[in-house]
Amino acid sequence: MSVPQARGFLLLRRGGNLWGIANAAVDGLGRQGVDYRITIGGGGGDLRADEILGVVEELRVWPLAPVVSRFWPEPAAGLAVHGHEPVVMVDPGRLPAALSAEVATEGSGEGDRDDE
Repeated sequence: MSVPQARGFLLLRRGGNLWGIANAAVDGLGRQGVDYRITIGGGGGDLRADEILGVVEELRVWPLAPVVSRFWPEPAAGLAVHGHEPVVMVDPGRLPAALSAEVATEGSGEGDRDDE
C-alpha cells in the first residue's frame, strides 16, 4: 500500500547502474527469487532490481539536459548524485525498459518458481 506522505527516494541497483524513484510512487516491495520486485502505484507497473540500497531523505534532482536526452536510451525524470555515484531518476509514468519486470521474466526462468 502506498503512503501519500512518504518522503524520500528509494535507491536501487540493476545491471550495475544506480536508479532512484520517489518513495511516494512505490506501492510495494518484495523479493522474487534472486531479484526484488517494486510495484509502482496507480497501475504504473512493476520494476525489477538486483539490490535495494534503501531510502534517502533528500536528493537534488536535475532535469536531463537536451544533449543527455539525445544519447540516453531510457525515459528518466532527471539525474541526481548520491555519494559519488550518478543516480538516474525513474519517472513513475514512463518506466524504463532496463528495470522492466516483464522483460526480465520472459525467457529467463530465474526466480519465477519457488519449487526449483
